[in-house]
Amino acid sequence: MVVAPAGYDLQKIPAIVEEKRAWIEGHLRRFAATAAQAAAADPEPVVALPGTIDLPALEESWRVAYEATRTRRVGVLSDGAGRLTVYGDVHDEAACRAALRLWLHRRTREEIVPWLDRLADEGGFSFGEALIRGQRTRWASCSAKGRINLSFKLLFLERDWVRCVLWHELCHTRVMNHSPRFWALLERFEPESRAIRKAMREAWRRVPAWAEEPGGLPRREKGEAKKG
Repeated sequence: MVVAPAGYDLQKIPAIVEEKRAWIEGHLRRFAATAAQAAAADPEPVVALPGTIDLPALEESWRVAYEATRTRRVGVLSDGAGRLTVYGDVHDEAACRAALRLWLHRRTREEIVPWLDRLADEGGFSFGEALIRGQRTRWASCSAKGRINLSFKLLFLERDWVRCVLWHELCHTRVMNHSPRFWALLERFEPESRAIRKAMREAWRRVPAWAEEPGGLPRREKGEAKKG
């Protein structure tokens, strides 16, 4: 594309481009070389499949085995003794990661959601429903309708940190902002909330690369304001 000032005689442009062709092509080659060097210096990271999965929130540690079977489906089986078997087309690493993330969803549904229910009963809170997501920037959120979204990545956090997140979202069912009233309410149920929030500033580093979902953030429910 050529940009010319207003009123310039456009018929002169082809001759000028032809005259400067060698200069233009030289710069284009240098730009391409610079881009190639940058890509080589910063390649896409290799995401290794896990051999063990530690879930501090549940005080669990799992050893992971990969077993190729004839089925093209990839799934995860647990023997209940800290061992997981990923089966199927285990050479499809993307499918293996997806199956393991689905297992994390299940563990969150099985363990974290009942924990949220117990805290709600303890504190006299009520909420609409609990959904499991894989948010990249939020551990949890609460909608204006009282729907609580929990990230399965909470499983990689310390147990007291997760408890603080759960109280945080339950408090949002009463106060949908981060006003002094909200923080005072949270500290009633989680007196160490300020220290925990400070400790959690780098908490995303605890989430392994294989647990990150591809394709960006889940879409926000239309018309629903959310508080994290």
